[in-house]
Amino acid sequence: MYTFERYNFRIITLVLGLVAIAFFVNSGFIGGFLFTALGILLSFSYQGIIIDPVNALYRKYDRFMWIKIGGWTPLPEPSYVTVVRINLSSNRNLPTPLVPPDTKSARSYKVNLVVEGDQRYVSVCRGPRKEMTEEALKLGKLLHIRVLDYTTHEKKWIL
Repeated sequence: MYTFERYNFRIITLVLGLVAIAFFVNSGFIGGFLFTALGILLSFSYQGIIIDPVNALYRKYDRFMWIKIGGWTPLPEPSYVTVVRINLSSNRNLPTPLVPPDTKSARSYKVNLVVEGDQRYVSVCRGPRKEMTEEALKLGKLLHIRVLDYTTHEKKWIL
């Protein structure tokens, strides 16, 4: 069983906090406590994926505290795992903290599980290069398939 989970900051948490403050300032304590509780619940937000190679299923989910939202999907026959580079551009619809202010782009890396059939690939995770390479190798060893490093011009097999 393969599991990857990462904390996911949501802007809605800040919005709920501001609304709660507005309620408290105007003596709306019930509304303030309600929006505070929702803000606290949503501040514990995680996104993840579970891959079950034995039953050939995977599950992408959002987790709020202990509540997981997302169902199981059949996993097509995997071919290989790849690590790819993604260029994030400030010209696209991105939150500003992802792109440094002194540059127009930043790099992120993504692990994809390439599968047979119409789906072509399953997006597994994204993050820093070193961490994504480790996750790709871990997934490749679990599924007994090859790993392709597609982050440079050389595009070499690393497992």
